[in-house]
Amino acid sequence: MSWTVARHRFKRDPEKYTGVLKEYWKKKVQGTSMPTFENFTPYKLPKHERKTDFQVGITQGDLVYVTEGEKKGSIAKVYMYNPEYNHVMISDHTEQRILPKSRWTEGTTSHVIDMPKFMPLTSIKLAGKDKDENGKVSYVVADEVILKDQYYDDRYKRWLPRRFVKHHESVEIPWPAPEEVEDGELSTKESAALEKTWEFQTIGQPPVPEDALPELRNPYSQYKKRTLTALQAYKLNYPDMPLTKEQKIYLAKKQEQASAKKLTPLSDEIKEFIGSKMADHINKIESEAMLAHLEGLSKVPNPDFEKNMAELQQ
Repeated sequence: MSWTVARHRFKRDPEKYTGVLKEYWKKKVQGTSMPTFENFTPYKLPKHERKTDFQVGITQGDLVYVTEGEKKGSIAKVYMYNPEYNHVMISDHTEQRILPKSRWTEGTTSHVIDMPKFMPLTSIKLAGKDKDENGKVSYVVADEVILKDQYYDDRYKRWLPRRFVKHHESVEIPWPAPEEVEDGELSTKESAALEKTWEFQTIGQPPVPEDALPELRNPYSQYKKRTLTALQAYKLNYPDMPLTKEQKIYLAKKQEQASAKKLTPLSDEIKEFIGSKMADHINKIESEAMLAHLEGLSKVPNPDFEKNMAELQQ
């Protein structure tokens, strides 16, 4: 087994968690994250529940009607759909966030910046734009969309379902035109990209002739045997190395130090000194976003602090 395979086999993958373990991991992640980033980084969907933008019915370039938030009732344009969180990024929707200095980009001068706001699909509705004979623009908002009757869209070079308004299936909302990408020096022509340069292989016609299989697969390989030799069994079950006298003395001292450790509560003078320093620092902060962030951070439970307080009470 290679190191790469072993590393992926024993790697933690929270997306595979189910049931109680999934809920426990979700609470643990939200408890350790910064309060001001909880809405910005929602919980990821499992891979088997994720869908593409064409399966959901909303893609880049669509118009949507906002049903929640400060700009409720406005029409916005979709910039991107994120299948991991089932959210969309729309135009003219930003919010102030606390950005750590490690994530600053060139030109950033403050911890408080305006970042694009991701909206869940429950906060928006698909909208369609229409013009009458007089040139007056009107919008059609669909509470729910039905996808059916696939057709080949030459703009996307793929088969796409048609979008209809539920309970009004005579009203179709077409897919928006994809953004045009200018050809560069490394671009490939469409004719060259669509040219078939391979042949599909089936079980009826294997790629390797049967006469050549014994040369590729050794029929006398030792790994095909179901019994282990004495040397192989010894390598799999090697004996444990005994501890030396110095190691036993070191472990005993460590155990004594751990049992002798005691926690003592802080005195009133130290508590008053710490409180005054924190009050002076908070009074110097002028940003409302930073104050809201610190207030939210103070409400996040700290398991280590609660454990220490329980030991002090005992």
